[in-house]
Amino acid sequence: MPRTITKSKYYKKSPRLASSSRQINNNTMKKEFVFPLIIGILFGAMIMMFWQFSTRLANQNARLAQLEQYATQNSQTINEVVSFINQNVAPQDGAAAPVTE
Repeated sequence: MPRTITKSKYYKKSPRLASSSRQINNNTMKKEFVFPLIIGILFGAMIMMFWQFSTRLANQNARLAQLEQYATQNSQTINEVVSFINQNVAPQDGAAAPVTE
């Protein structure tokens, strides 16, 4: 009786080799995905910190500009009051000194 050889015998992979090749590829895929993910998270955190810092800095600049404006207005008002007092108060006996700030 002649022996017949089927084609499936030559093309069939052993189950042991197929499972080990999947594990290697799966681990490699996980490692390739983890490092860019960690780097992306760190990069995103740095961007958020710099964005928050620049926002706080802009807010402080706005507050400082408002304080400078109020200080300028108050000093102008004080100068006007002092000059008004100096003009309207008559010196007595010519010995009175003008009012200063």
